[in-house]
Amino acid sequence: MENLTYLAAAAQTIDVSIIGKGLMVAGGFIGPGIGIGLIGSNYLQAVGRNPEASKFFGQALIFTATVELFGLLVFASLFIVK
Repeated sequence: MENLTYLAAAAQTIDVSIIGKGLMVAGGFIGPGIGIGLIGSNYLQAVGRNPEASKFFGQALIFTATVELFGLLVFASLFIVK
């Protein structure tokens, strides 16, 4: 009986916010990771088919930065969520 009260007291003091934040970051970085991969893949396919398409590298970088912004917002939200 004494062990049950000890386990109940220990279960009440466990802080699961760390696990929640880890899951939030993992879920939040999946989207930007896939998005950056798709942008890079499609850019390389376009340049492979038409070498003159390499002049659109700046636009590809802007799209990549836009997608990466969402990952940075997820990272910044870690410090806001308690």
